[in-house]
Amino acid sequence: MARPTVALIATTYFAASHADVLGTRLMEGYQWGGEHVIPRVEVVSMYLEQLGGHVRKEFRPDIGVQIADRNKVTRYPTVAEAIGCGRPGVNVDGVVIIGEHGDYERNEFGQTLYPRRRLFDSAVSTMVGAGRTVPVFTDKHLAWSFPDAQAMVDTGRRLGIPLLAGSTIPLAWRIPSGTQWPLGAPMTGAVALGYGGTEGYGFHTLEGLQCHVERRAGGESGVSAVQTLSGPAAVEACRNGTVDPDLLTRALARFDLTPEQEEQARRSVSDVFLVEYADGLRAAAVHFDEVIRNFGAACRGPDQEMSCQMWLQGDPHGHFIFLDRQIESMLLSGVPPYPIERTLLTTGILDAAMHSRHDGGVRRRTPALAIRYQPADAVPDTGIRLPLGVTAAGGTGAAR
Repeated sequence: MARPTVALIATTYFAASHADVLGTRLMEGYQWGGEHVIPRVEVVSMYLEQLGGHVRKEFRPDIGVQIADRNKVTRYPTVAEAIGCGRPGVNVDGVVIIGEHGDYERNEFGQTLYPRRRLFDSAVSTMVGAGRTVPVFTDKHLAWSFPDAQAMVDTGRRLGIPLLAGSTIPLAWRIPSGTQWPLGAPMTGAVALGYGGTEGYGFHTLEGLQCHVERRAGGESGVSAVQTLSGPAAVEACRNGTVDPDLLTRALARFDLTPEQEEQARRSVSDVFLVEYADGLRAAAVHFDEVIRNFGAACRGPDQEMSCQMWLQGDPHGHFIFLDRQIESMLLSGVPPYPIERTLLTTGILDAAMHSRHDGGVRRRTPALAIRYQPADAVPDTGIRLPLGVTAAGGTGAAR
């Protein structure tokens, strides 16, 4: 049986970029269940917007051309030609957009202007012109702007395009293994931990929060307000009770820190996103500059508490395999494995948080984020219940 064919659309493609850790595996395979497996899809065409790019001040050279050539994947100068494989029409079964990394400007709110909506719109225009739609995956948050993200989701719904987005954080290994909030259980508070750049990694922290809180009683009902505290105000928020002190301590405990390391981490808090949910739940996403180099969460309800680390592997970044599995599943079935509304909501929270940060910590009401959805109960092919570094039940080999 022929594998579904894919057009890979990327902003840039250097070593360890998202195009590499996702796209290379979709071309060359990955470790699954203790053995190397071929992808369940076939990348047949590629569009690269830039060749290489900077990570902070270091330039990383392109590897996408070489990888495409050795896998006999044809590169095209436009999105439309990649989707048409050099001919008019839509001549692939799915589109994978990786609009992460590359040299793009930042706006006054600290948001990198990755062209995710533009690339999505280019793909959709090609589909409309051809009279054929196919599933689309777009990496990380849908867009830097919530109105753009909402427009993308609305377009997908209007045209019947299966749409999947987001990152690997909700799919990654957990410490302790198998930890997640019981589906449908009441929740009264939540804290998520993260690190790195406020926008780029803040999205990861928010996904680490949302993948737990969406499982609370009643499902997701949206967010009514967002506020960002930065610098000394963020450090103080973690000391004065603004951030739930018990949940913060429980989340930090999953990182096995010494007392000195924990105090260093607490002194290094750079930003706190305070999230007010429409149903009354209060949550916080806390970002650290030092010590913490992974993601975590703690939640509380009247009947139970939960805390975990969402563990990401260093090189070779095997946690991205779980996201590739979700991409493959959607392209095979035509059905996204979890709701696009999660990514839409986290995109909106992040946009509001960046504006609040720019405006000095103003609490921003978010009526547009009255986004309701029910989470997926159980998503296959994740690391949630697996030993660290292992992909697929029964596997013994490290992720590659």
